Amino acid sequence: MNRLWTHVLDLLFPPRCAGCGTYGAWFCQPCIARCQPLTSTENAREHAVLRSTSLTSSAGVFRFSSPLREAIHNLKYKRHSVLADPLAELAVQIAGSAIPLVDAIVPVPLYARRQRERGFNQAELLAQGIGLRLDLPLLAQGLCRKRPTHQQVGLDRTERRANMVGAFRWQGSPPPRRVLLLDDVVTTGATMEACAAALRLAGAAEVHGWAIARDGV
Repeated sequence: MNRLWTHVLDLLFPPRCAGCGTYGAWFCQPCIARCQPLTSTENAREHAVLRSTSLTSSAGVFRFSSPLREAIHNLKYKRHSVLADPLAELAVQIAGSAIPLVDAIVPVPLYARRQRERGFNQAELLAQGIGLRLDLPLLAQGLCRKRPTHQQVGLDRTERRANMVGAFRWQGSPPPRRVLLLDDVVTTGATMEACAAALRLAGAAEVHGWAIARDGV
């Protein structure tokens, strides 16, 4: 019944590519082919720049450039939540064996008011799709924001870190030993660093930051 209903909806409202606008798929094959995967060497270099004390590693699957940038913006700001699943599938296909060995996946949380305004947390939707494909449990309730933070856009590295200090906490039972911390985009790593600090404080031994895209590479 669900497949039939999806087929009917596609006939009435055909999918339109978030990258180029053509009809037929939410993210079309020509746009997928234009996405730029990052190498393990590039990710290791960028992680070293972070000088993180809490993140075991950090990686982006792709460079944050067109047409992936448009797809993520459509998901995040235009509330096209349907894009989360194809982006999750693409990330798993491309990353493959480079995905760290972990016990669970934890999405970077939004502040409660912002999530109500948006209607969903894009990181949680992406984590759900990735977790299903990797057979990893999704822990979406443990990590939370203690306070609202300013938008990171337009802030430099120092300002971003200051903005995020102490912004997150872990609640409930301790997290598993090895965690994949998932976000849509990592830029300076300030948000992931603050999340990882909360996870480590709660008992996690390894926190691997992972994002669909990495900006500034």
